[in-house]
This record gives sequence, structure tokens and C-alpha cells, in this order.
Amino acid sequence: MFKHWNLNLSREAKFRLLTSVCIVVGLVIAFSLRMLTEWIFDVFIFLFAIVAVIDIIGAKKLGERGVRSYYVFAYLVISYTMFIFVSIFGGEYAFWVHLGMQILAVGLFALYTFLMNYTDKEFEKQARLKKSTLGRECRHATWEFIKVAIYPSLMLFCLVPLNHMGVWANVELVGLFSLLLVFVISCFTDTFAYIVGMIAHKVIKRFGKEPKKMCPKISPKKTWAGTIGGLFGGVIGTMVLLLIFSASTNFSNFMTDKIGYSLAVQLTFICIGIVGSIINQAGDIYASWLKRKVGIKDFGKYLPGHGGAMDRLDGISWNAVFVFITMMIITFVC
Repeated sequence: MFKHWNLNLSREAKFRLLTSVCIVVGLVIAFSLRMLTEWIFDVFIFLFAIVAVIDIIGAKKLGERGVRSYYVFAYLVISYTMFIFVSIFGGEYAFWVHLGMQILAVGLFALYTFLMNYTDKEFEKQARLKKSTLGRECRHATWEFIKVAIYPSLMLFCLVPLNHMGVWANVELVGLFSLLLVFVISCFTDTFAYIVGMIAHKVIKRFGKEPKKMCPKISPKKTWAGTIGGLFGGVIGTMVLLLIFSASTNFSNFMTDKIGYSLAVQLTFICIGIVGSIINQAGDIYASWLKRKVGIKDFGKYLPGHGGAMDRLDGISWNAVFVFITMMIITFVC
């Protein structure tokens, strides 16, 4: 029956498949533990963020340029502490207070980065060897810290308020839905882009042509066929998730109260699926551009077939910001 099927996988493909299964199992465990309390999932978010920061700092060799990883780790710990404090005592203005404190925290740590490097004799020596001024190198280090604090730290940190969105919405399932929406859009987009791109490649090859590349200089494997397939994947994943959660009366009533009748809810989330898929793929392209800029293939080698954590979180980090803004608008504005 399967004699015409070629199921022989390369060593790399086998490793990639096995790692994918392990990642999925890990996420299932994380979401299962979240059922005990939302605060447990915050630990996983911090682990994501810390490993992603290590990948970015290592890839860009920022340690040699005056940005120490513990600066960013300390910022993440303080950010989370502020989130807990504001969530408990901030009242109805909790989000805006937290946003202001986040901006203040980034500014203070940026200033700390500048001053620590400015008073570092070794850093001053390195600046002279580069035939640059101490002030200029300190400004470069400060700017690099701000970029790492935003990407991926602050972007991934958007998963934390999403994790607790159910408290703000007064509907527990909204938090779980918001979190899953980030991962589902990213997962379905990547999966459909890969499958459709592979099928299109084989079909077009039979006609003696090459599939049109989307951005060959940045990501040679990305094709327009795969991109379109990814858009469909994002929509399908979003609608499946919405259908499952709509079985809950509380969740369904929340969405219809905020957005309107059920058709309006469906159209809204179709748009969210499309935009989320575009943003996810934009995150992939940005990560590919960054890797090419620093001359590496992957952010790490500890995930066989996948590279590093940041190779898996590139689109998710961007999507986390989009879903966070979207769910904030639905919860507080609509």
C-alpha cells in the first residue's frame, strides 16, 4: 500500500522531528501545570526569556561590547517583581502603572550600563584599541542593552500579562486562550508554511521551474507559496482554538459582549489569525537577518535540528506583543 511512499528521513530530519516532539511535550506539561496556578507558567516564561537572552547576547557577542547577561537577568527579575506588586496594589490603573515602571526600569538599567562601562578601566583600554572614544563605546553598549531589553526580553515578557489576562477580564479562560493564541498561531503558521512550501516546491520542480523566493538574500528557503500557506495556517489555528473555547458559556458571552454577535467575533479572529501569521513570519525573517548579520546559522546548537531557543521563539516573541495589544483592546477598550 505504501510502496510508492518514500519515508526515509535524513539524520537531521529525524533529530528535528524528535526535538519537535520533545518541545510539544514540554509545552503540554507547562500548560498542564498552569492548571494548578497561573504563577507556575510565569516560571516557564522566565526560562524562555533567560535562554533567549543568552542566545542573543552570545550571537551578537555583546559580552565583549560591554553588555553583561546579568544586567538583563536583573532587569527581568525586577520587571516581574513590579508586575506582581502592581497587580496586587495597582487597582484599575494597574496596566498603565506597570507600563510606566517598565519604561523607567529600562532607562535606569541603561544608565547603569553606561556608568559601569564608563568607570571600567578594561573597557576604556578596549575603546582605545578600537581607536574610538570611551563615551562613544559606552553609548554603543547602552544602545545594545536597550535592544536586548526590548528584543527578546520585553517582547517575551508580554506573555506574563497574557497569562494573567483572565483576572483582568474576570473570565478565567481568557488568560489561557490568550496564551494559547500566541503559540497556536506561531505553530500553525510554521507548520503550514513548511508543508505547503514543500509541496509547492515538488510540484513546480516537475515543470522544470524554481519556486519564487520571498527574500532570497535573508532566508533562501522561504517561498511565497510557503508564506501564503502560513497565512492559512494562522487562520485555521485561530479558528480551531476559538471554536474549542466557545464551548464555554462564560468565554462565549465575554467575546460577544466585547465584540458583538458571533459572526463579528469570528471575523475579528480571522483577521487576528491573518495579521498574527504575518507578524510571526516577519519575526522569522528578522531573526534570519540578524543571524546573517552576525555570521551564524543558528542561535544555538542544543536543540538538534532546531538550533537554539531563540530559533523557536523568534516568531513567538513578535506574536506575543501583537496578541497582548489585541487582547488588551478587546478587554479594556471594546
